[in-house]
Amino acid sequence: MDINIIFTLVPRILPTFMLGIVALLGLLFQRKPVNEVISGTIKTMAGVLILFAAVDLLVAAITPISEHFAQVYQGSGGGTAAVADFTAFLAERGIEVVLIMVFGFLVNVILARVTPLKYVFLTGHILFWNAFMVAAALADGGRITGVPLVIVGSIVLGIISTVLPAIIAPFIFKLTGDRQFSIGHTTTIHVLIGALLGKLLGNPNKSTEDIEVPKGLGFLKEMVITTSLIMFLLYLIFGLLAGPQWAADTYTGGQVWIWVFWTLFKGISFGAALVVLLTGVRMMLAEIIPAFHGIAKAIVPEAVPALDCPMVFPYGQNALAIGFPIAMITSLITLVIFNLAGYSYVLFPLVVAAFFDVGPAAVVANATGGRRGAIIAAAVGGVLLIVLQAFSLPLISNSAGNFIQLFGGNDFSLIAIVVGGIAKLLGF
Repeated sequence: MDINIIFTLVPRILPTFMLGIVALLGLLFQRKPVNEVISGTIKTMAGVLILFAAVDLLVAAITPISEHFAQVYQGSGGGTAAVADFTAFLAERGIEVVLIMVFGFLVNVILARVTPLKYVFLTGHILFWNAFMVAAALADGGRITGVPLVIVGSIVLGIISTVLPAIIAPFIFKLTGDRQFSIGHTTTIHVLIGALLGKLLGNPNKSTEDIEVPKGLGFLKEMVITTSLIMFLLYLIFGLLAGPQWAADTYTGGQVWIWVFWTLFKGISFGAALVVLLTGVRMMLAEIIPAFHGIAKAIVPEAVPALDCPMVFPYGQNALAIGFPIAMITSLITLVIFNLAGYSYVLFPLVVAAFFDVGPAAVVANATGGRRGAIIAAAVGGVLLIVLQAFSLPLISNSAGNFIQLFGGNDFSLIAIVVGGIAKLLGF
């Protein structure tokens, strides 16, 4: 299978049409008028595309921080053991991955219908990459391929897609105040640990969303302003640590004064992207939740959709803004410790995961433990990013090693550890 098709089409087109079909069927089962069916279906798909566009903008705004990290800590003694290029594995096993995704979703629907775990995993792009990780973990030893890989992988993916949203559902329900949705994303392990730590060590009566600011600084209550300033300061600080001239040479053609404006631009780009993302969240929630109830009544009674992690962002915007930089700092410290200790593989700073995996954990931990809970969840989550990356690399080093280096430290790593560990014990 053409690797470019896998990268550019499957993770984007399938999720968009997947949720569009869910909305379409749900509205048809409710016997809605034709105009409402068309409107609801298109708005749902548009909401998904807005989410993807916003995620692309956010990733573009935060990814260069990884390069700053690398420049600052390039002499920290990282490992030298090589890992496989995941694009090669995806090109080789692309058809199996897509089949595992499709049949794994069907297994998820069946399990949601016949078991008490009534959760249907609707985050299509994560479903695809979870299918990829399951395939990589099972096939890393090279002994399971073809039809057996698809059969075993589909069953494993179906179980994962059912169980993970169920584990964190009680905390999501507490956060939102209803049972409209759970989260189907790679953030499960972070949300679970963060929520439990918040409940154990925090105070839910002192929320990050109730932080008082002086009247003259009231503008900081605006999410776009707060997040933009935080990102600007992060870029500025790490740029100064890495060296202003290096930053200018890397990003602004060697002009340091232009680099200063570039850092402000990147900060505001981040804040703007977050606003776009929340717009997509609101649009998708407004359409997919009512429509899903229609399909649930017909196919999976009492089912709860498991949706993308940005669905929780509106419930704790300050927690998100506080948690993200804390997670980055603690993950960086942990990365350096592993490198200095002589860990055999190269570990990468997981900036994207710090936002999209630890960020939601801080939001949920704020609901269970307030400000203290959010801070603790973010700090522990940052450490966990690197620990999970380190523990999972040996188990998928022959198939998806550098995928974990770029996007791990979350449920991807958890899949590699659990599924890959069991596969190696069974001799796969």
